[in-house]
Amino acid sequence: MGKVKKVDSREVGLEVGLHFFKFFCKSEYLHYGFFEGLEADIQNLAKAQEKYAELLILNIPDGVKTILDVGCGSGRMARTLLEKGYHVDCVSPGTLLTNYVKDTLGDRIELYNCKFENLKTTKKYDLVMFCESFQYIPMDSSIPGAIDILRPGGYIIVSDFFQTDEPGKSPIGGGHKFKEWEEKKAIFKINQLKERDITKETALTLDLANQMTMELLYPIWNVVFKLAEDRFPLVIKFFKWKYKKKLAKIENKHFQGQRSGANFARYKKYMFYLFQMQ
Repeated sequence: MGKVKKVDSREVGLEVGLHFFKFFCKSEYLHYGFFEGLEADIQNLAKAQEKYAELLILNIPDGVKTILDVGCGSGRMARTLLEKGYHVDCVSPGTLLTNYVKDTLGDRIELYNCKFENLKTTKKYDLVMFCESFQYIPMDSSIPGAIDILRPGGYIIVSDFFQTDEPGKSPIGGGHKFKEWEEKKAIFKINQLKERDITKETALTLDLANQMTMELLYPIWNVVFKLAEDRFPLVIKFFKWKYKKKLAKIENKHFQGQRSGANFARYKKYMFYLFQMQ
């Protein structure tokens, strides 16, 4: 028997996030919010996510008809693009979210269930969109891979965050190194049409996540342990001893209040780009 494939923990996190957004915010978007003109309030998150989608759509050049959405998440962005009249296909490497996209979009799209760097298709697109998926793809496979499936003169949108050179360990993971990205994009066969730093407008998303963690999840975490210790003291004592390092890691990573908008702006740089192939 072959090795059983484990479900990616990142995808589980996105699936949990999807259910949270749907229940509390009435939103199926999984990307950051664009809080330009909005306060960091949970009631504004859905509106901020809508504004983020609008930012991308407003920057789609005239004449674009076919779009490949790379790392389509819940498929909500693809659905918005379909509603705007675009022909959209999606790349989704996981299992949980891929099944969700199949259920919600059905045969309205062609869904490639693979990593972008493993994509094989004879189709050509007017635009390839990396919406918070760019960081998961090796840079040498991302832009060159997009160029391979673009029609002549086609476009690429990259909207994602990168690592700054700020010293110290970031409490927030993810992102290619911005300096390395700057060096790479200078040699790729693309012309940069637009560039915008939207770190300030997206960082408030982390403030909301941090607030929810410290004011909701952390108290629940403590209450659950207190109840368990009262009911099963020996079991919990053994559990804490056995998984001492893992529990400490969870506490340090999630429950120290460090995953904030200020630290995001310090260690990350959220950029929007529009490119055209040469």
